[in-house]
Amino acid sequence: MKRGYANTPQGQIHFYNHGRGLPLLMLHETPRSAWSFAPLMRKMGNKFNCFAPDTLGFGMSDAPAAGTRIEDLARSMVDFLDEMGIERTHVLGFHTGNKIAAAMAAAYPKRIDKAVLIGMTHSLVVSRKDRNAAIMEVVRKHMGTYQANPDGSHLLRNWAADFSGLAQVWWNPTIMTGRRITPEALRGQEALMIEMIQCRNHIAQVYSMNFDFDFTATLRRIKSPTQVMECCVPQEAHLGAQGPKIMKLLKRGELVTLQNAGFDATEAFASEISRHASRFFLQT
Repeated sequence: MKRGYANTPQGQIHFYNHGRGLPLLMLHETPRSAWSFAPLMRKMGNKFNCFAPDTLGFGMSDAPAAGTRIEDLARSMVDFLDEMGIERTHVLGFHTGNKIAAAMAAAYPKRIDKAVLIGMTHSLVVSRKDRNAAIMEVVRKHMGTYQANPDGSHLLRNWAADFSGLAQVWWNPTIMTGRRITPEALRGQEALMIEMIQCRNHIAQVYSMNFDFDFTATLRRIKSPTQVMECCVPQEAHLGAQGPKIMKLLKRGELVTLQNAGFDATEAFASEISRHASRFFLQT
């Protein structure tokens, strides 16, 4: 898997590239990096030339400017395509990535062939008010800030809170109490730690962009064929299935439902996502 940097007006964007065939842009979730797409890129690389960039503020890409919106992140990805010499591409996005992908498809229809929007139910709630409330329940731990004090003690409290979150990633009880601990599992946890450290100063900023983004209005503007992949888990059943509601907003939509697919869907369900997305992208 190759790596590189693209120079854009918004800053340098780090990316991974793997495969050959039709171009496919892959946009990751928050608070991860493009490396979370590695299993999916390996699955889809035999049919697609996969490009997975780190969103501004994540992985090894430059930070976003103050006041950046989802629409600006979409513009940064169009500039990324220009740097790669890609005139037209398929796009696949997970969670925050599905918002950026939708914004690209709506605003730059000549650049996007087909789109696949993947998300757990909370990410796809049609009502903006209800979606923001559902997302906040998931991301609240990333949004808190302490009142500023002249002595800087609020910075120490934020530092301690971030360390607590990182410790939970490092000492994942599912892995540490398993019947067998493997080097691969520990390397995976190490990679997650690195991702969290790289993006910790921008998580709240990007979630605020999510809250300000009019996802529903954007979906109505998309003309490209769009597949929505709803990842359903029992703990979000109270939100109700959102895929059928989104189908009513799209001009050319297809719905796929994945059961028990959670925050690690692009890794744990890479085979299923690859199968559904590849079929959709290649069908005429």
